[in-house]
Amino acid sequence: MITDLPTLCEIVKYQAKNTKAKHAKEEDEGLNEEEDDEDNYLCAACGESSVPDNFWIFCDTCEKWFHGKCVKVTPAKAEHIKNYKCPWCSNKRMRTS
Repeated sequence: MITDLPTLCEIVKYQAKNTKAKHAKEEDEGLNEEEDDEDNYLCAACGESSVPDNFWIFCDTCEKWFHGKCVKVTPAKAEHIKNYKCPWCSNKRMRTS
């Protein structure tokens, strides 16, 4: 009779296994949502969405995405930029100085 009950060790292992499986499933679902979000970005300069093989750059100040062509930044130029500041954020700094 007593041997039919699970031991404390078995209970802990079962709970840990189920918790890991649940977290893995939630992470997978989160990745799918992030992938979907990538397709929905609009360029803050022109308002157009992404086109395959189009270069994008992210402004570290206003946290908006821009087509490289819209802000005149090439992929080669972007490699040398640590913190990109879009033309609008750059102009704001000039006006407040």
